[in-house]
Amino acid sequence: MRKKRLCIISFFVLVLLVGCSRKELKVPLEDVGMVDSMAFDYIDENQMKLTVAIPQYSPEAKKNTQIFSITTDLVSSGIVEIEKQSDKKIVFNQLRVVLVNEDFARKGDIRKIIQHLYRNAEVGNKVLIAVVKDNAEAILKADYPDKPSINFYLNNLLEPSINTAFNPNTNIHDFMYTITNPVFDTVLPFIEKRGEKLEVNGVAVFKGNRMHELIKPEEALVIQALSGRKNLAPLHLDLNAGHGEEKLMIDLIESTVKKVSNKNIESPKLTIFLKIKGTLSEYKGERESQLITTESISELEKDVNKQLEKNIGEFLERLNNMEVDPAGLSEEFRMYYYGEWTTEKTRDLIRKLDIKLHVETSIISTGTLK
Repeated sequence: MRKKRLCIISFFVLVLLVGCSRKELKVPLEDVGMVDSMAFDYIDENQMKLTVAIPQYSPEAKKNTQIFSITTDLVSSGIVEIEKQSDKKIVFNQLRVVLVNEDFARKGDIRKIIQHLYRNAEVGNKVLIAVVKDNAEAILKADYPDKPSINFYLNNLLEPSINTAFNPNTNIHDFMYTITNPVFDTVLPFIEKRGEKLEVNGVAVFKGNRMHELIKPEEALVIQALSGRKNLAPLHLDLNAGHGEEKLMIDLIESTVKKVSNKNIESPKLTIFLKIKGTLSEYKGERESQLITTESISELEKDVNKQLEKNIGEFLERLNNMEVDPAGLSEEFRMYYYGEWTTEKTRDLIRKLDIKLHVETSIISTGTLK
């Protein structure tokens, strides 16, 4: 009798659960606003402008994307106000891109808003983040005649590819990892609107929670190489090796890096061994006709090594002067330190870090030069 009673109770509980799940599934698509892109613009230390882009799937819609903007002090209260404007339930399951204007990155608390989204169970870890020159709202509201929608355009622009691998392509998980890690400084792609096109023409380097400097894309390639990324974007290099003006392009196949420290945080020294292998896809200079023998290729490799050591050394010296460590070089000292490692220790170490760099380039073929 007891078993029969338990079976009956279990049956009714199952019916109730199924009924609730069916009720939840019966939400009309037209009553839901699925945010695809968000933008944050700095107003002052207490307020910001929040803009969201919501794709419209109805064939009767006059525009393929709805844009809503609101001035707010909190992300959550801004979303409530946008729901009032749109008369839809705002959800973030389809969020793909978050834009922050340069003023917000330099003056605002970008960590706070990204952390708010990161804690939202609806938001995935692959949401891409970028800094925008001038106005982020204007990026979402602008017309791009040859693009289907701003949502697809931004997502495709920021997605990693072999030709744009110099970009940090920082997603929300990467951002939270670096900005909370005392041995790393965050980097984000920097977008600028030129005419009817958007371009990633720089990389924003953060110092703590705020943007500190803008560096060139080819310099961001160095950060990725020193961070241990194996596959890199093509490398463009100007040579000054006593053979007149020389320009070359190397399609990088792979790179490896080894870092050896003296483990001394009072007088830190770091030796970096960087190896790259690639195809010489293009060359312009007086040695073009000579690049058909092993000896000439070997000589070119030596010149490339010297030029890269010079360029990378000067770039690392700039980073040291700024006391930022986007490549995580201080990790080579932290792992041998007994006690709590802080951001202040990273700043102090980077400022006085002595770096010796050894580059070994292997040109495995000359591509179409022959």
